[in-house]
Amino acid sequence: MVWREVDGEIILLDLDSSRYLTTNGSGSFLLQRLTSDQDRDDLARALAERYDLDVERARADTDSFLRVLQERRLLA
Repeated sequence: MVWREVDGEIILLDLDSSRYLTTNGSGSFLLQRLTSDQDRDDLARALAERYDLDVERARADTDSFLRVLQERRLLA
């Protein structure tokens, strides 16, 4: 899997399946943190802080984003 950041967005490509995903700013923010040792709640809290969101809203957005990654087999 490879990724590249372009103008604040990330393009993620799975070379084995040729599946790709482009992200917006909040998706890029989350993707960059997936490489660190953070769990779902850590990601949601960081997203809430970064974008001044209610934690429950950030958790729902985080869950939705992680679900998309799993559905596209871009996240194990």
